[in-house]
Amino acid sequence: MKVPVKIHHRELEEEVCYYDDYEKSIRCDNINTEYEYDIDEVEFDLNDLRDIIDEYFDDIAEILIKDKRYREKLLKLLKNISSEH
Repeated sequence: MKVPVKIHHRELEEEVCYYDDYEKSIRCDNINTEYEYDIDEVEFDLNDLRDIIDEYFDDIAEILIKDKRYREKLLKLLKNISSEH
């Protein structure tokens, strides 16, 4: 899945820039390209998660309902919420 992400300027520099010993300067690759990150390297804030849910709600709901592991967790959460009110 491809999603737009914001990368802090410092992290981008660390990813695309390096010190060139020959020219004795810092060189940076083209930053207008795609980079691949593992899911462990990505953090979403609450607004990002809401945007993802808004865009992919039907797919997310289908996964939650059809996959037994997620369905059971979802039902447990819903029971807890309904018992609190």
